[in-house]
Amino acid sequence: MSLNHLQIWHKCLVDIKKNVDERSFNTWFKPIKSIRLSKKILTIQVPNKFFYEWLEEKYVDLLGKVLYQQLGQGAGLQYQIVVDDHKDIEGNYKKNIEKKLKENPYIKLFDEEFNNELNKGYTFDNFVEGPSNQLARNAALSISKNPGKSSFNPLIIHGGVGLGKTHMINALGNDIKKSNPNARIIYTNTERFTTQIIQALRDNSIYDFINSFQLVDIFIIDDIQFLEGRKKTQEIFFNIFNYLHQRDKQVVITSDVSPKDLKGIQERLISRFKWGLVAELQKPNLETRIKILESKAQRDRLKLTPDVLNFIGYHVKGSIRDLEGVLVSLSAHSTLNNRKIDLKLTSEVVDTFSHNMSKELSIANIQQIVSDFFNISIDHIIGKTRKRNIVVARQLGMYFAKKMTELSLKEIGKQFGNRDHTTVMHSIKTINDLIDTDSLFKDTFNRLEHKLEHSLIKSY
Repeated sequence: MSLNHLQIWHKCLVDIKKNVDERSFNTWFKPIKSIRLSKKILTIQVPNKFFYEWLEEKYVDLLGKVLYQQLGQGAGLQYQIVVDDHKDIEGNYKKNIEKKLKENPYIKLFDEEFNNELNKGYTFDNFVEGPSNQLARNAALSISKNPGKSSFNPLIIHGGVGLGKTHMINALGNDIKKSNPNARIIYTNTERFTTQIIQALRDNSIYDFINSFQLVDIFIIDDIQFLEGRKKTQEIFFNIFNYLHQRDKQVVITSDVSPKDLKGIQERLISRFKWGLVAELQKPNLETRIKILESKAQRDRLKLTPDVLNFIGYHVKGSIRDLEGVLVSLSAHSTLNNRKIDLKLTSEVVDTFSHNMSKELSIANIQQIVSDFFNISIDHIIGKTRKRNIVVARQLGMYFAKKMTELSLKEIGKQFGNRDHTTVMHSIKTINDLIDTDSLFKDTFNRLEHKLEHSLIKSY
């Protein structure tokens, strides 16, 4: 059912109120009356010519954006100015609305960054299906064929670290892109999303940020648990979620925990997460673990006997990341020590790996490995010095603490010298930027990551 001019203007006022202070809203927007709507041109009545000129000078961008959001392409605004007892029609800036929309800086940002973040190596073809992930995989595959049109909207995928959440959501995005190259897919994580919101608020361009989502077809966001305690970010995410969901645009979210177990997140958001499908990724069973090992061994050109595959599958019962770690360790020991991959070597590697894995997810262990890697004391890493080499080591420590533990940003900051959670966010962004722009740093990063993932296995 189409909305009339009063309903359209009421919705515009709701959006305007989010972007101006109460005094400005009461002075410049409350007195406006909605007169009529004809062919997407909304006519509003203002008290005098000065009022009209002030709106055109100060609020033309905002008015254009809220109208475009409600009426879409071709939206326009016409003023009716009260002059004594007469009414005079003035001001039609339909072209301005469309022009201002095209100048939105976040549209370019999304095209250049978020719309190209999918990892093309993650597909449904190389995702090993099993009872632990079957529901989530089938739902994601179904969505990729008809995004936004099924009852799986939103799709919430939750599970522990290293169980395949990132692989699955990238596979979903890649499948959509394959069948519809022009689909606009925003793929990001909660930390990056929050950083963009903070910057938009500082630049007084938050409405541009929100408004740019009207062109999005699929919104995929990773690690939603990091919205914890961020009231303003949650409010903005809530508005974006509603806008996309109402227009049958697909939303896909991952979390380390089920929506019902999320802490510090508004109840209205939690309730919306339950609108679609909540699917859990569990630890793979023995049969699935062996299939995963076979797939990854084939990818890495490792020749493993059935006895070796069965031994690893039986004894390594954690995440997919654990299975990958054992294979990398086996390959390293075999290549560097010129040993055949047999049950004896496999048993040694699994024993060492299992012993070290218990330490791998503690911040203390991460700090120690970073300290040894850079030959910098832990006291310096968590201290206040701003020397470049120490700052980089500290930022890497916080980056891997976020990636390899389930602690909140606040807790990570606390264990790195009582730093604020925004410092952790900045560190994560800095490391991501360096990985993208500095090949020497990326090599250092990869070597450190290898040591962290395989718990001080001496392969260098």
